[in-house]
Amino acid sequence: MPQNSSQTNLTDTDFEYNRLAQSAQLYLNNPVLMHQLCDRVYERLYADIKIQRERIGNSSTGRQ
Repeated sequence: MPQNSSQTNLTDTDFEYNRLAQSAQLYLNNPVLMHQLCDRVYERLYADIKIQRERIGNSSTGRQ
């Protein structure tokens, strides 16, 4: 059975992009999911900043 030419040119990257685009649209259309996503991003950024502060503090104490 012949395939549609547009489907034969799709790569794994195209499928991944489409999957991510669908997920993003789901979050954009659902305020509860968006709030949960924002909370999770905030938690991850806060944890990263804390780790960076600890790393900077440890490296500066060793140089004094």
